[in-house]
Amino acid sequence: MSEIYEERQRERYKRNVVKMAGSSLSQIDETAVSPVDISYFIGRLESIFVGLEDKENNAKIGMYCAMAPEEFVYALGFTPLKLCGNHPTATLAGEDHAPRDSCPVVKASVGFQSMNIIPMFDNLKAVIIPGSCDGKKKAAEILSQYVPIIPIPIYMSKDDDGFELLVETYYGLIATLEHITGRKMTASRLKKACVEISRASKEAYKLYEYLKSDKAVISGTQVMSVMSSYAYDDPGRWATEVKKLNKALAKVQPNSSKRKRKKPRIIIAGSPIGFPHFKIPYLLETLGAQIVTDESCLAGRLLYDPVLPDNYSLDGMVRALAARYVAPCTCPTFIEMEDRFCRLEQEKDITNADGIIYHVLRGCIPYDFELLYIEKWAEKHGIPVLRVETDFSTEDYEPLKIRLEAFIEMLERR
Repeated sequence: MSEIYEERQRERYKRNVVKMAGSSLSQIDETAVSPVDISYFIGRLESIFVGLEDKENNAKIGMYCAMAPEEFVYALGFTPLKLCGNHPTATLAGEDHAPRDSCPVVKASVGFQSMNIIPMFDNLKAVIIPGSCDGKKKAAEILSQYVPIIPIPIYMSKDDDGFELLVETYYGLIATLEHITGRKMTASRLKKACVEISRASKEAYKLYEYLKSDKAVISGTQVMSVMSSYAYDDPGRWATEVKKLNKALAKVQPNSSKRKRKKPRIIIAGSPIGFPHFKIPYLLETLGAQIVTDESCLAGRLLYDPVLPDNYSLDGMVRALAARYVAPCTCPTFIEMEDRFCRLEQEKDITNADGIIYHVLRGCIPYDFELLYIEKWAEKHGIPVLRVETDFSTEDYEPLKIRLEAFIEMLERR
């Protein structure tokens, strides 16, 4: 009887995953501002979450944080997958294993593994989990029931001592990956991986430049979907496809005209936003706002910094990777806030933003703690901030719509 119940529950989960993902993909089309083709990236998400397919031929190693160094995985011949969950059905399944009031990303990540319905999440050689927050540290314990886990500590200070400890940790991670995969890390392999992922970073940076333009030819929801697809793709292949997209945008932009009625320009900051949890960007754009950039670690921050080694020795690249993933990182789990303020000020000036939507996932304590400092910073710089607390469900859709509409109208009157 128990087996029959579990199978029926699994089938319900599967139907809900497919339905929600399909609905989100339809909304992405609705936000389009020009006829640019992003079908490759939509197709990637559709095949995984609607078709429930796994077209990735390479062996895979997963990771549950943007601070996990994917170059190490790529250098050993594996596809690095960023598996942080953002699906309400997976969150519901995760509540059987994690506390109800814990972070939705943690619950959804655990839920996807326990549901066993997304082939892309199966047959992983291992999963890397940086201890970037308490939720991920506890999730590592739960996830170890389903897949081999490699936990790595993240030091909460960016001082010299913390940096050297991280370099040592990265060498330990290399040794562990070599043991698990049976493959040897070499300087030439790591260099190739660094160059390839830096190519992806370069193309992502260009894509965001089109989003910030006064004559935007791609929507924020579309850009965030392109970035979400990176989490489940081969980095080199993804970079090639984004390069094609950027060339298409370069042809479309000169023929577009400035809008007669200026849309309020908005920065999205705060807790992660990833597919299919796009209700905030979708609502903002359908209500008449223009998203000019986002600060999400599952989108805008995912490929923000390229790898810049002083030299291409193994030690030079390991240190450069430590610098890439931690030194400029604006995650609020770090003690230092200066980088966060610097990045926001830089984006505010570059984009001429009119306001900031500060997104807080219920149970995401680090971002919620940070809000007070962000509000003081915003007041000093004369830019309005709206705190939006939500989760992955659609139950708060209408109240959220009302609040966002009021914020947009306030920006239009300024």
